[in-house]
Amino acid sequence: MNLLFLTGMPRAGNTIFSVILNSNKNIKVSANSILPDILYYLNNLKNSSEIYNNFPDEKSLNNIIYNLFNNYYSDWNSEYIIDRGPWGVSENLTMLKSIIKKPKFIILYRSVLECLASFIKLEKPFDIERRCAQLMDPTSEGNIIYKYYTSINNIIKQKEEHIFINYSDFVVDTKKVLKSLSKFIGTEILIPNKLNQFKLNGISYDDSIYHFNLHEIRTNNISQKKYLIEEILPLSVIKKYEKF
Repeated sequence: MNLLFLTGMPRAGNTIFSVILNSNKNIKVSANSILPDILYYLNNLKNSSEIYNNFPDEKSLNNIIYNLFNNYYSDWNSEYIIDRGPWGVSENLTMLKSIIKKPKFIILYRSVLECLASFIKLEKPFDIERRCAQLMDPTSEGNIIYKYYTSINNIIKQKEEHIFINYSDFVVDTKKVLKSLSKFIGTEILIPNKLNQFKLNGISYDDSIYHFNLHEIRTNNISQKKYLIEEILPLSVIKKYEKF
């Protein structure tokens, strides 16, 4: 198993990107991964568990930690597996590199303002400024845009091995992007004749928990919806986050 990591800005085409890659028999891209959380909880036992500290068998616990990816993906019949998550966040990156010394990252980027506008257009919240603040608050549990923005920046800052894909480039010239990605991963990636909704190992996203179709893609073509950020976001939000 060759393991890589996808860290993409939310609303930057992660789902259709994954659908395309998953159509190639040698590759499987995960849905939003729970592995960063699992790894965090396992490592946190060393500091927070009374039972562990009463009998600190670190070697045995590390057997679980160091084999986390092999165990989780043991029945995924694929040569290349790409785990999608905010692995570049400082704490996640430290934990990851304790297992994989030189991880390889795929970065899928879209500007913060475009991501915010896409969320607002989809969710239609009553209080736009408040919702944007939640998505960008470093201390909020729902700070998904800030989290991935931080993840991407840290991967680049730490000079980790990565390929940087801009969302607009991916949409405008998909074949060119996939050609570069094929070289980076080490296997040919082709555009499928037909696009389907994301489904993996017989499982689909259940977006009913969000009350809107967060992961639904257009299956007739690969395109970007055109809209003006100024028509969606208040000027106060634009000024606050335009430098990100």
